[in-house]
Amino acid sequence: MNWRDRLNRFMYGRYGQDELSRFLLIVGFILLILDLLFRIPGVGMIVLLILGYNYFRMLSRNVPARYAENQKFLQLKDRVLGFFRGGRGRAEDLKTNHIYRCPKCSQKIRIPRGKGMVEITCPKCRTRFRKRS
Repeated sequence: MNWRDRLNRFMYGRYGQDELSRFLLIVGFILLILDLLFRIPGVGMIVLLILGYNYFRMLSRNVPARYAENQKFLQLKDRVLGFFRGGRGRAEDLKTNHIYRCPKCSQKIRIPRGKGMVEITCPKCRTRFRKRS
């Protein structure tokens, strides 16, 4: 048996690499470079902990737990990236639309500009209110 077959047999049923693993690897590498350049106390230990946790995740056979961790990471990543991406889209949207909040449930409602006085029905709580668009 060659080394590739042995590695395949060893990795069978293990979780492997995902987005969170790649992120941890990049963070560990960046911290390692910072530690080599600036000799910050304790950073070397943090790098070892990050890489150890990364290998623990990759070699784990508890696939549902690792999958749940990755999903939480992806949700957090989307929220953070959406915050930075959202500003540009919102500015473009405000040129053609008004954004109002429902007085009862505070749901955001987008109304096209230039329609005059309109009666708005909240899609969430069905409250009706009037605003100028």
